[in-house]
Amino acid sequence: MNLKRFGNLSLPVIAGIAILFLLNSSCKHDGIPADQMTPVAFADVQQVYFGYCTSCHSGGNGGGSRLDFTTYEGILRTVSKGNSSNSKSYQAMINTFQIMPPKGSVPTSQRTLIRLWIDQGANPQ
Repeated sequence: MNLKRFGNLSLPVIAGIAILFLLNSSCKHDGIPADQMTPVAFADVQQVYFGYCTSCHSGGNGGGSRLDFTTYEGILRTVSKGNSSNSKSYQAMINTFQIMPPKGSVPTSQRTLIRLWIDQGANPQ
């Protein structure tokens, strides 16, 4: 690489890149693993599903959906225990193309509660 081509900026640019590299590699913000957090109770998660999902997803309610979020078993059909990234109901809540529910998103704090519950194993207690 011809450093003369960049004139007086070559040294500051190289120094800046080196500093960014060092900051990026030395500054780790690893999250706390889900299993080390306070366990999330299913009753709390169920309230979120009741408040935002069951108006359309309560089985054969005529809302056009066969999903039933009124029971643990129904919710579990859309959840991959321990893996919120592979859980359909959670992914629908954070999807930016067709977010659920359609009339307004679930607040971040409640989506986080659901994600944590799933990542902790989606226990029925």
